[in-house]
Amino acid sequence: MTDSKMSPSMHGNSYNSPSSAMSHQPTQPHPRSPRKQARLISALKGAAIGLVAGVILGAGGLTFVQNYNPPDNQSQNATTVFERIVSQNELVSVSQDYCIVDKVTDSNSFFNLFDIPLTENSFWYRYAGTLKAGVNLEDASLETPGNNVLIITLNEPHIISNTPDMETSGVLEERNNILNPIHVEDVDAFQAQCVQKSQEEALSSGLLDEAKTSAETNIRNLFYAALGDSYTVEFNWQTAEQSAQ
Repeated sequence: MTDSKMSPSMHGNSYNSPSSAMSHQPTQPHPRSPRKQARLISALKGAAIGLVAGVILGAGGLTFVQNYNPPDNQSQNATTVFERIVSQNELVSVSQDYCIVDKVTDSNSFFNLFDIPLTENSFWYRYAGTLKAGVNLEDASLETPGNNVLIITLNEPHIISNTPDMETSGVLEERNNILNPIHVEDVDAFQAQCVQKSQEEALSSGLLDEAKTSAETNIRNLFYAALGDSYTVEFNWQTAEQSAQ
């Protein structure tokens, strides 16, 4: 007789563990209350406004620092610029080239009563050079009455130099005479006449007026470049006699 054991049926009611009975669902975040959302939005707005205000104030402060110049510093800065200008001692403001061509004749005379026949000589000569006019800065002065006004006193312009161009200058044609030869002194005398003539013509054509206008423009631009165009630069011109007093 065979003993038989009954094994528990695997097909009956299955045993489910608590862990298998729980479903794995994703955790849903808890929605914020309207009051918390309003506080968050208000905080973000406040931070943005503060950032913008900081940028504006920072830029404004930088501009103020850059542009602010106390009256004492303004006077010192103007004086520094003026000292650099006058350290040049002389300001050449304009130059003018010229060329004079003329014929020179000469004859021996009889006690200056009449010319002796057959003693005439002549030569054509060209004399070229460059005139420079400007201002002597040694006696220049600066006044700073305030309100960004600068008053500069200068001596009247004058001719600084008259330099010949010896590569261009010279005899173009000559007619010498054995009875009255051309001498070096004759050429030197003509050159001296050309120097005087060139300066007289330059003065009559308004060269010094042009030098004055150019000097004012150059000096004014130097102050504008260093201090800004908010300054008013005025000029007071005086003669050499007035400066000596």
